[in-house]
Amino acid sequence: MTGSSLFDEKLIALLMCGGAAGILTAYAVRVALLGRTATARLETVRGTVLLGRYPIEAFHWAARAFGRVLSRTGVTPDFLTYLSLGLTLFTVPFAAVGRFEAAGAVLILGSSFDALDGIVARELGQTSDAGEVLDSVLDRYSDAFALAGLGLFYRESAASLTIVMLALLGSMMVSYVRAKTDKFGISLPSTLMRRPERIAYLAGALLLGPTLSDWILPDYPNYPITLATLGLVAVVANASAVQLLARARAELRGRSLIRRS
Repeated sequence: MTGSSLFDEKLIALLMCGGAAGILTAYAVRVALLGRTATARLETVRGTVLLGRYPIEAFHWAARAFGRVLSRTGVTPDFLTYLSLGLTLFTVPFAAVGRFEAAGAVLILGSSFDALDGIVARELGQTSDAGEVLDSVLDRYSDAFALAGLGLFYRESAASLTIVMLALLGSMMVSYVRAKTDKFGISLPSTLMRRPERIAYLAGALLLGPTLSDWILPDYPNYPITLATLGLVAVVANASAVQLLARARAELRGRSLIRRS
């Protein structure tokens, strides 16, 4: 990587982190003056030890403000959903060639438009089951793109590739277990590594992992901090999927016992 391109990559990471810090600061001012936001959308969303409630509120607050503006432009929710998918697709080539900061930037942009599609749909009164299904399915593709690119980058190391594949598997299974149990009317508890957390940690691994690796572990190749963060995602996501599966099976067994009695 040339000096110029290295500067560009670090600048991308700096700008994205600065933007995130700006949103958190602006929301802090808003809370101090007017109090915290309360929306029906966030009523069921709880913070966890890995991603607190405050940043979730802050970024939803910023997205809702921008979504209101977008809703007046005539843009459709489905367009934003497809735009999100198209942007996150670029994480594959960027991550595969080691341009992690660029991959992190397009992941954040794509995820932002994914949040905006629902906001715009509600603003326009265009929420629908068809739109929700489209959004959910394309989210799974978007989740996989960055990890697929990372898998290509780490393909020459069996151990590193295994970590990436486990992160991908865990990410898919947390969402799959929830979707599969919805048909039975089971309300599963909030767990770690739901989609906002996965996006936050994956984006952090891409944007900050290379710089932190250079600072903390300069003698180790291939960005070990990024890989360690992916390991965290892999372990926690798969553990959460197993926890949700056990909870769902226990409830279904309880229902069977009640019907038999």
